[in-house]
Amino acid sequence: MRITHFIAVATLIMAVAATSCKTSEANYRAAYDKAVAGRNDATPIDSTIYGKVRRDMQTTVLVAGNDTAELRVMHVNPTPADNGSATSLPEPYGVVAGQFKTLFNARSLCARLVDAGYSDASIVNTAEPYYYVVASWHPGGKEAIAALRSLEKEAPVAMREPLPFVLRIAGYKK
Repeated sequence: MRITHFIAVATLIMAVAATSCKTSEANYRAAYDKAVAGRNDATPIDSTIYGKVRRDMQTTVLVAGNDTAELRVMHVNPTPADNGSATSLPEPYGVVAGQFKTLFNARSLCARLVDAGYSDASIVNTAEPYYYVVASWHPGGKEAIAALRSLEKEAPVAMREPLPFVLRIAGYKK
Protein backbone atom coordinates (compact mmCIF):
# COMPACT_ATOMS: atom_id res chain seq x y z
CA MET A 1 0.00 0.00 0.00
CA ARG A 2 2.82 2.38 0.79
CA ILE A 3 4.43 1.97 -2.61
CA THR A 4 1.12 2.62 -4.35
CA HIS A 5 0.58 5.69 -2.18
CA PHE A 6 4.11 6.90 -2.94
CA ILE A 7 3.61 6.40 -6.70
CA ALA A 8 0.31 8.31 -6.60
CA VAL A 9 1.88 11.25 -4.74
CA ALA A 10 4.88 11.31 -7.09
CA THR A 11 2.59 11.26 -10.12
CA LEU A 12 0.54 14.11 -8.68
CA ILE A 13 3.66 16.19 -8.02
CA MET A 14 4.96 15.56 -11.55
CA ALA A 15 1.61 16.52 -13.08
CA VAL A 16 1.49 19.78 -11.12
CA ALA A 17 5.11 20.58 -12.01
CA ALA A 18 4.57 19.85 -15.70
CA THR A 19 1.50 22.09 -15.97
CA SER A 20 3.06 24.96 -14.03
CA CYS A 21 6.04 25.16 -16.42
CA LYS A 22 3.94 25.88 -19.49
CA THR A 23 4.64 29.17 -21.16
CA SER A 24 1.77 31.49 -21.68
CA GLU A 25 1.17 34.89 -23.13
CA ALA A 26 1.13 36.27 -19.60
CA ASN A 27 4.58 34.79 -18.92
CA TYR A 28 5.97 36.23 -22.16
CA ARG A 29 4.43 39.62 -21.40
CA ALA A 30 5.91 39.63 -17.89
CA ALA A 31 9.36 38.74 -19.25
CA TYR A 32 9.07 41.43 -21.93
CA ASP A 33 8.00 44.08 -19.41
CA LYS A 34 10.92 43.13 -17.15
CA ALA A 35 13.38 43.39 -20.07
CA VAL A 36 12.03 46.79 -21.11
CA ALA A 37 12.20 48.07 -17.53
CA GLY A 38 15.78 46.80 -17.26
CA ARG A 39 16.73 48.46 -20.53
CA ASN A 40 15.21 51.76 -19.45
CA ASP A 41 16.88 51.59 -16.05
CA ALA A 42 20.23 50.44 -17.48
CA THR A 43 23.34 52.40 -16.70
CA PRO A 44 23.61 55.16 -19.26
CA ILE A 45 26.68 55.14 -21.51
CA ASP A 46 27.91 58.34 -19.87
CA SER A 47 28.65 56.49 -16.63
CA THR A 48 30.61 53.70 -18.32
CA ILE A 49 34.25 53.68 -19.38
CA TYR A 50 33.25 54.50 -22.96
CA GLY A 51 31.21 57.41 -21.67
CA LYS A 52 34.43 58.79 -20.19
CA VAL A 53 35.84 59.04 -23.71
CA ARG A 54 32.82 61.07 -24.74
CA ARG A 55 33.00 63.29 -21.65
CA ASP A 56 36.70 64.02 -22.22
CA MET A 57 36.11 64.84 -25.87
CA GLN A 58 35.54 68.49 -26.70
CA THR A 59 33.07 69.04 -29.52
CA THR A 60 33.03 72.26 -31.49
CA VAL A 61 32.40 73.50 -35.01
CA LEU A 62 35.13 73.69 -37.62
CA VAL A 63 34.60 76.50 -40.14
CA ALA A 64 36.32 76.57 -43.52
CA GLY A 65 34.99 79.18 -45.92
CA ASN A 66 31.24 78.63 -46.30
CA ASP A 67 31.38 75.05 -45.02
CA THR A 68 31.21 73.84 -41.43
CA ALA A 69 31.64 70.45 -39.83
CA GLU A 70 31.57 68.98 -36.38
CA LEU A 71 35.06 68.91 -34.87
CA ARG A 72 35.96 66.60 -32.00
CA VAL A 73 39.10 67.42 -30.09
CA MET A 74 40.68 64.73 -27.94
CA HIS A 75 43.91 63.03 -26.90
CA VAL A 76 44.68 59.95 -28.97
CA ASN A 77 47.69 57.74 -29.56
CA PRO A 78 48.77 55.80 -32.63
CA THR A 79 47.82 52.15 -32.38
CA PRO A 80 50.78 49.79 -32.74
CA ALA A 81 50.87 47.77 -35.93
CA ASP A 82 50.84 43.98 -35.86
CA ASN A 83 54.64 43.99 -35.52
CA GLY A 84 54.38 46.07 -32.32
CA SER A 85 55.80 49.27 -33.74
CA ALA A 86 53.80 52.47 -33.40
CA THR A 87 54.01 55.26 -35.91
CA SER A 88 53.69 58.92 -35.07
CA LEU A 89 50.52 60.85 -35.79
CA PRO A 90 51.16 62.39 -39.22
CA GLU A 91 48.92 65.49 -39.09
CA PRO A 92 46.72 67.25 -36.52
CA TYR A 93 43.40 66.65 -38.33
CA GLY A 94 41.94 63.29 -39.23
CA VAL A 95 38.68 62.23 -40.88
CA VAL A 96 37.25 59.41 -38.78
CA ALA A 97 35.31 56.72 -40.65
CA GLY A 98 34.85 54.22 -37.82
CA GLN A 99 34.88 53.81 -34.06
CA PHE A 100 35.16 50.51 -32.23
CA LYS A 101 35.65 48.92 -28.85
CA THR A 102 37.75 46.12 -30.33
CA LEU A 103 41.00 46.42 -32.24
CA PHE A 104 40.06 43.50 -34.50
CA ASN A 105 37.06 45.38 -35.92
CA ALA A 106 39.08 48.58 -36.29
CA ARG A 107 41.80 46.73 -38.23
CA SER A 108 39.19 45.15 -40.49
CA LEU A 109 37.69 48.53 -41.40
CA CYS A 110 41.14 50.06 -41.85
CA ALA A 111 42.06 47.29 -44.32
CA ARG A 112 38.84 47.89 -46.27
CA LEU A 113 39.62 51.62 -46.46
CA VAL A 114 43.14 50.90 -47.75
CA ASP A 115 41.64 48.58 -50.38
CA ALA A 116 39.24 51.40 -51.36
CA GLY A 117 42.15 53.76 -52.04
CA TYR A 118 42.69 55.46 -48.67
CA SER A 119 46.37 54.57 -48.43
CA ASP A 120 47.09 56.57 -45.28
CA ALA A 121 44.18 55.06 -43.31
CA SER A 122 45.25 54.24 -39.77
CA ILE A 123 43.97 53.54 -36.28
CA VAL A 124 44.31 55.72 -33.22
CA ASN A 125 43.17 54.88 -29.72
CA THR A 126 42.19 56.56 -26.49
CA ALA A 127 43.38 55.52 -23.05
CA GLU A 128 40.27 53.36 -22.42
CA PRO A 129 40.96 51.99 -25.25
CA TYR A 130 38.46 53.09 -27.84
CA TYR A 131 39.66 52.75 -31.43
CA TYR A 132 39.07 55.33 -34.16
CA VAL A 133 39.74 54.42 -37.79
CA VAL A 134 41.04 57.51 -39.56
CA ALA A 135 40.54 57.46 -43.33
CA SER A 136 42.90 60.37 -44.02
CA TRP A 137 45.11 62.92 -42.26
CA HIS A 138 45.35 66.64 -43.02
CA PRO A 139 47.47 69.63 -41.93
CA GLY A 140 44.52 72.03 -41.68
CA GLY A 141 40.79 72.25 -41.12
CA LYS A 142 39.97 73.31 -44.68
CA GLU A 143 41.59 70.19 -46.14
CA ALA A 144 39.93 68.02 -43.48
CA ILE A 145 36.45 69.32 -44.32
CA ALA A 146 37.07 68.75 -48.05
CA ALA A 147 38.15 65.16 -47.30
CA LEU A 148 35.13 64.67 -45.03
CA ARG A 149 32.75 65.75 -47.80
CA SER A 150 34.53 63.47 -50.27
CA LEU A 151 34.27 60.52 -47.89
CA GLU A 152 30.57 61.19 -47.32
CA LYS A 153 29.99 61.30 -51.08
CA GLU A 154 32.04 58.19 -51.95
CA ALA A 155 31.02 56.13 -48.88
CA PRO A 156 33.46 53.26 -49.55
CA VAL A 157 32.38 51.67 -46.24
CA ALA A 158 29.14 51.73 -44.28
CA MET A 159 29.05 54.53 -41.72
CA ARG A 160 26.39 55.33 -39.15
CA GLU A 161 25.85 58.48 -37.11
CA PRO A 162 27.94 60.19 -35.79
CA LEU A 163 30.33 59.15 -38.56
CA PRO A 164 32.21 60.47 -40.36
CA PHE A 165 33.60 63.37 -38.36
CA VAL A 166 36.75 65.46 -38.15
CA LEU A 167 39.10 64.71 -35.26
CA ARG A 168 41.72 67.17 -34.10
CA ILE A 169 44.40 65.75 -31.87
CA ALA A 170 44.60 67.66 -28.60
CA GLY A 171 48.16 68.75 -27.86
CA TYR A 172 49.39 67.67 -31.30
CA LYS A 173 53.18 67.74 -31.71
CA LYS A 174 54.97 66.56 -34.78
